[in-house]
Amino acid sequence: MENDKVWTKEELIADLKKGGIPEGVLLHLKVSLRAIGKIEGGAQTLLDALLETVGDEGTLVIDSFITSYPLPLNKEDAKKISSEKSPSYAGALANVMIQHPDMVRSKHPIQRFTAIGKLAHELMDNHTPESGAYDVLSRMAEMGAVNLSVGRKTIGVGTTHVAIEKSGLSKKIPPMGVNYIDPDGNIKLFRVNWNGGCGRGFPKFIPLYEKAGCLKWIKVGNADAVLTDMAGTLRVEMEKLREDPSFFFCDDPTCKDCRLNWKHSTGNYFKVKYYSLLKILKDRSG
Repeated sequence: MENDKVWTKEELIADLKKGGIPEGVLLHLKVSLRAIGKIEGGAQTLLDALLETVGDEGTLVIDSFITSYPLPLNKEDAKKISSEKSPSYAGALANVMIQHPDMVRSKHPIQRFTAIGKLAHELMDNHTPESGAYDVLSRMAEMGAVNLSVGRKTIGVGTTHVAIEKSGLSKKIPPMGVNYIDPDGNIKLFRVNWNGGCGRGFPKFIPLYEKAGCLKWIKVGNADAVLTDMAGTLRVEMEKLREDPSFFFCDDPTCKDCRLNWKHSTGNYFKVKYYSLLKILKDRSG
């Protein structure tokens, strides 16, 4: 049975190359290991396969973001200092990359990216507390990068947040943050200062990417995956958001983020509460 299959490094490399990932590429990663299936050696084997696929002239970049906490920080959360080696909530591959001896991690206290390869320092060294949260992805799009999203439940192609920020859309940002150590060794508080977005609405862009010819479906192990041109997806997103700034909102009537939190949200608080109550009652009734 397919689910009993154990994938080797050589088989993963074959899938990646067959899918169209060339040597020397600048590659942004969003990966569900569970979607791929069982891998001999786990996340480390997948990383080895990716590194061999892109070669010495290539570069891998992955989101390795840090958890932020409600402000003001309580005593326990104040002790959680963001650093280059802080673990990420972004998955097993991200945390394996963080431990790689050749990794370079950005200096942004929360939206930390991790890179391995030729362009790692060029991309990571300038991503600081003063930078925009998604500046790395914006630069990658300008540099002709490709995004690989593995797993149908893996949200995003790497540029939607960039498009939202560039479009000037804004929302009520919850008071969240984390402590970090500045270059002089001082502990400082960094506050979340970007908008984010509801990931349940992001897949609505997929048909637009396909129509524009900047998305290709491939297979990696058992997983369906998409390979996208980051400049292309960003262009599609910018054009669509100029036409319809609410396009990325999800269709869930109970979603407070989409219905209430954005400055251009048109939802009604009482309707959201009403639908939320209906959902709770439906769940309880079984």
